[in-house]
Amino acid sequence: MDSTTGSDFHLIASWAVAVAEALDARGVDSRAVFADADIDLADAREPSARFPSDRMSRVYELAEAATGDPAFGLSVAQYVHPTSLHALGYSLYASRTMESFCRRIVRYFRFVTTNASTHLEKTDADYRLTLMPTSGGSIYIPQDAWLATIMRLSRQVYRPDFAPAAVCLRRPAPATNAERFTEYFRAPVEFGNAGNVLVFRGADMHVQLPAANAELARQNDQVVMTLLARMDRKDIVAQVRASFVDLLPSGDCNKEKVASRLNMSERTLQGKLGERDTSYRILLNETRRELAEQYISQGLRSVSEVAYLLGFSDYSSFSRAFRAWTGHSPSKYRSRYLSGG
Repeated sequence: MDSTTGSDFHLIASWAVAVAEALDARGVDSRAVFADADIDLADAREPSARFPSDRMSRVYELAEAATGDPAFGLSVAQYVHPTSLHALGYSLYASRTMESFCRRIVRYFRFVTTNASTHLEKTDADYRLTLMPTSGGSIYIPQDAWLATIMRLSRQVYRPDFAPAAVCLRRPAPATNAERFTEYFRAPVEFGNAGNVLVFRGADMHVQLPAANAELARQNDQVVMTLLARMDRKDIVAQVRASFVDLLPSGDCNKEKVASRLNMSERTLQGKLGERDTSYRILLNETRRELAEQYISQGLRSVSEVAYLLGFSDYSSFSRAFRAWTGHSPSKYRSRYLSGG
């Protein structure tokens, strides 16, 4: 089947497997539910398959009706595994800190679903990870399920008792089972909010995660960027980032080269990036910073090698850029990271 026909919004088909397992665990025939929504669950086993969001929204409506549980979305999270999110799952598990974990969610969430957008905001007191629906704003189950999934994964990569400072949900307070939300998130939950927000304490965001692996994270980031660019040829940002990863080690990563790889002129490239409120320079700087922090914290390459891999002409240029990004020299940053400081 053509998994994207009939909707401009879609999500990774493997997510449907988690929904189906949550239904089966409740004694509900998942195949019948999905069939009523015109979805063949057999297609969910194809790694590259995508399901239209309008059909999945129908699944959520049928699931809530069949279970009679307005908190059904929370049950979906326990059936999500790293492979459910393809390479992104492994990249998240290898993240260095909770901040990098959240930034990966923001950067690559489109790979999982185009039915919602994410944003991470740092305030003086905390970090706020916001998820907003891009369609089907009245359908609450997938929004609840995504926030619950983020918390489940973060507890696995950080610590089992990890809890946000607060949770805000767009959905109105349910008539029944409202306490399940507080019990699941282990934090105050505010219903009827303008957005879906997980509020994290600043102190939790910079602790080195037990399974941090910079090389594994980088490799899976690259897989996600490549798949995202291949999945949606209109996603110019994903295509440019994937080009950077390929071209930076060669030292030949100028705008002309990137535009040529994407079969467009520099002016067209600039215009398309402008439509996404970004630019070649901004994306290059962000990509270099992320790769630099991964390489330096890993401790397997010399600073000179890292400078080369990121396309800098010499060590001093890289060192100045790294200090501007992090406030530390590469050697001090590596020392602090490896010592857990």
